[in-house]
Amino acid sequence: MRWLLNGLALASVFAGIGGLVPSASAEPVELTVQYTQPQIFDKVFEKLKADFEAQHPDIKIKFRGPHTDYSAGVQALLRQATVGGMPDVDYVGLSFVPIVGERDIAVDLTPLMKADGSSFEKEGWTASMQSIGQADGKQIGLPFAVSMSLVYYNADLVRKVGADPDNMPRDWDGLLGIAGKIKALGPDMAGMYIPYASTWYGAWYFQGVLFGLGGEMMTPNAKTVAFDKDPYFQKAFDLYRRMVDEGGLVPMSDQAARQQFIAGRMGLFIDSISRLNNFTTSIGDRFTLGTSPHPLGAENGRLPTGGNVAIITKEAEKDPAILAAAWKWLKYSTGPQGTNAVIRLVGYTPVNVLALEDPALLKGYFDDKPLHRTAVDQIPLVREWYSFPGPNTIKIDDVIGQHLEAVVDKTETPEQALVSLTKQVNELLPR
Repeated sequence: MRWLLNGLALASVFAGIGGLVPSASAEPVELTVQYTQPQIFDKVFEKLKADFEAQHPDIKIKFRGPHTDYSAGVQALLRQATVGGMPDVDYVGLSFVPIVGERDIAVDLTPLMKADGSSFEKEGWTASMQSIGQADGKQIGLPFAVSMSLVYYNADLVRKVGADPDNMPRDWDGLLGIAGKIKALGPDMAGMYIPYASTWYGAWYFQGVLFGLGGEMMTPNAKTVAFDKDPYFQKAFDLYRRMVDEGGLVPMSDQAARQQFIAGRMGLFIDSISRLNNFTTSIGDRFTLGTSPHPLGAENGRLPTGGNVAIITKEAEKDPAILAAAWKWLKYSTGPQGTNAVIRLVGYTPVNVLALEDPALLKGYFDDKPLHRTAVDQIPLVREWYSFPGPNTIKIDDVIGQHLEAVVDKTETPEQALVSLTKQVNELLPR
């Protein structure tokens, strides 16, 4: 039965957390784990569970039904933090790390690492990767899957319109020019696509466009926004209209767009590196798939980091055996073995450098994988996935996506969208 740790018990956990798991004769500890996006991560977690339990027969991993997306996941976690029933370990979208920190839902991992007599650096997490899981000065999470957007392209179509698929443009004008020519190949063709809908991280992809131009979502310490007066926002929203008018972006759902690209009837698709294995497998030998860097528009252009971090919730802290098991699982799933599984089964970007140094894991893995190497080479450009202050950050992202939809389907001009967006976001920001 779970019981609240008092100060003495907590000290004993940190002093010898490795020795708190049950003996071989005891019932295995059951660890409840929650994650999102089963279409991407099911196979990864199945493999990690099997391998981990083989090494730790005294711990059993119990997965809860995965949430469809990070927004649904964090809303469930916040509700459970109030009414009870949080999982022991959760995989939280990067944009929601500040919210988890503010609500004091997650265990600080630094004392656990110190109790091991080690450090995050020694265990393979660089300072930049540690920073992804930090909030309010605490290390509340470790990265599990880190993604960024890049350009997937149909090399056959690029060549067909007279461009060189081995030397793709790295600027918006060049890419839109190629995409427009591909759209002109026939009425059933689309030139390009970028996810823009509020229902599928449209705001995250927008951050890639905006940050690539050198813009910011919000001025630090500001209380309001003025998107309609911001030249970077104006250029970014104009780009979405240009994608339609010049680049042959056809308004449709994300899934329909991905199917059209896979079918060979679309030229370019700006999407997450997490889609690499899915695209590669689905396309097969239908056409030659290529990847190139996400277009930028400024020397200081950057790209937001997507993905998730693993946290141990305060629920696990109620029982020292559960806490010990959660810490072992967290280190395993986000460490070299977890990084290896995520990269090989899904795509993404390596989060633990020890995996890159191990010949049995990822050392040399990218040498003959130029499609994946594009994302690895973009690592110096990554920055945080911006989260608006206050309790309405999810709503604000939805509002941004809704106005992007209106710009793409031409029910609003970019100028109208920015005026309306400014008003709505200011109403949602904390007073």
